[in-house]
Amino acid sequence: MMEKCKKENEEIKEAVKQLTEMSADDYEREIYEIRERSRLTYNTEMYEARRKGLDEGEKLEKEKIAKKMKEEGLDIKLIKKITNLTEEEINEL
Repeated sequence: MMEKCKKENEEIKEAVKQLTEMSADDYEREIYEIRERSRLTYNTEMYEARRKGLDEGEKLEKEKIAKKMKEEGLDIKLIKKITNLTEEEINEL
């Protein structure tokens, strides 16, 4: 029931948004479109920044683990298999 109401609420919001856009004069429509593009650009840039940060953090964690494994004398091929780092990356640690 809640999901149906939520879906209908989202559909109503979208319909109101589209109606407002269609009924606005040229200037208001242009302002609306600029805001919408800005919002979408901002969200995309934030998503990409988060993704990049997560990727960098994941790589640093893999390097940290690989370094400990290397210090413990584990075979480079095993470290490579577990961490998915290249042999060159492991040797540089």
